[in-house]
Amino acid sequence: MTVGQGVRDQYAGDISDVLKFSFLRALAGSDRALGIAWYYVPINDGRADGRHLEWRDEAAWRKLDAELHDGLSTLPERTVAALERAAIWPKGTVFHREPMPSRAQRHAWGLRKRTALDQSDIVFLDPDNGIGDPTERHATFYEIQTLKKSGRAVVFITFPGRIKRDDLIAQLHERLINEAGSASAVTLWISVSVLCRPGSKFYVPRERWFTIVDPDKELVARARAFAAALQTVPRVRTGLEGAT
Repeated sequence: MTVGQGVRDQYAGDISDVLKFSFLRALAGSDRALGIAWYYVPINDGRADGRHLEWRDEAAWRKLDAELHDGLSTLPERTVAALERAAIWPKGTVFHREPMPSRAQRHAWGLRKRTALDQSDIVFLDPDNGIGDPTERHATFYEIQTLKKSGRAVVFITFPGRIKRDDLIAQLHERLINEAGSASAVTLWISVSVLCRPGSKFYVPRERWFTIVDPDKELVARARAFAAALQTVPRVRTGLEGAT
């Protein structure tokens, strides 16, 4: 998924999906029910993004999660619906794919999302640009607050751009506590160097953050173990911020 474009079919199966789904699979294990809240925009925006599929030919990515690698490599089409049907999800995973609404309809949309994912132990929000104003590019602190419940962790992705990482992650965690009522938060940051363009010999770093709101000790341990495993993949750097 590319920065600021929402979850669109054209990006299904790119490197960002490999990262997010391998991480979610590692968090869920065999004992946590997973809910996926796509911030879905069912329109092709005409951009050439979503082209980073080099992971298909990199043995280290398959070693990280062979089942996921096989499932994403054999998608019959690049759509979010095809992702949902792929044999990559822990048992009992549920989805909310209702398209992003207008701002006036967003509250009702959020309530339907909460109902759809009610039985999930881990809820993943996929807004691409993280937390912000109620646009198709962002989740909101209010939406995180409404999804919180005892025994549940809420996870969301952020594409931070070229920014100072440590201070902004600390600020994000503080805002989650103050504005979403979270008890704690940790963020897994991942920097992956990808080809500038198909056929190029030059790589550029691209960073993604995965923030876990209200993780228990076991989820923090699973996140730390995933970070260690990810360090074995070429051109990847990662770390866990906020864990004690």
